Amino acid sequence: MIKVEGLSKSFNDNKVLENVDLTIENGEIVSIIGPSGTGKTTLLRCINYLERPDKGKVTIDDLTVDADNPSKKDIHGLCLRSGMVFQSYNLFHNKTVLENVMEAQVIVKKRSRKEARERALEELKKVGMLDWKDHYPSQLSGGQQQRVAIARAISMDPSILLLDEPTSALDPELTKEVQQTIRNIAKDGMTMLIVTHEIEFARELCNRIVFMDEGHIVEQGTPKEIFSNPKEERTKKFIQFLFPQDYQIYI
Repeated sequence: MIKVEGLSKSFNDNKVLENVDLTIENGEIVSIIGPSGTGKTTLLRCINYLERPDKGKVTIDDLTVDADNPSKKDIHGLCLRSGMVFQSYNLFHNKTVLENVMEAQVIVKKRSRKEARERALEELKKVGMLDWKDHYPSQLSGGQQQRVAIARAISMDPSILLLDEPTSALDPELTKEVQQTIRNIAKDGMTMLIVTHEIEFARELCNRIVFMDEGHIVEQGTPKEIFSNPKEERTKKFIQFLFPQDYQIYI
């Protein structure tokens, strides 16, 4: 479904990712956790080439892009196969909710405006934002804006949805609102890779947890394996820091 092989990325002399390997199967929901500044967001951005990796390969479906020789056509194909949901929503402030969800469909997917409108209305209904279709982003709460961003991403029919800390800018009430939207999408079988600090949400939703530190994948496994019985010392320290009393009670 999606395969990352030997992915590395540096900014100047700072190695952010180093020889990262990761495979995600169709329909899997995988969460990446770990300390801040450890390369989680950069990994997501390298998967869909918002950041060009220094080396390594990314495969989504039948398309493989090698950082040594990526063509514009292949990068475009990779972007079409992956939908990105950002921390800061990234909506067009001069366009309505409906127009935001239609825009990429028309420009990138080359859908007719009629087809794009019908699809946008369908996705906005799924995320509970249909009644706000004629509003502008400035008239919405952060949680509402994020739900529109999710509708925009899934309207492009991606093979995988990449979510970069989708609730980090939200208060607890709005966080629950967006998390419920993501749960609903998961029921439809969408493959997802989620960077999050919301550990309880990751534990409850995901099939697999990936723990990263200092640009490496240290350990991965089921939520029970990672949170109740981590094997690596670095993972144990991170989990025990999160749950200093008794982290095993969270499973």
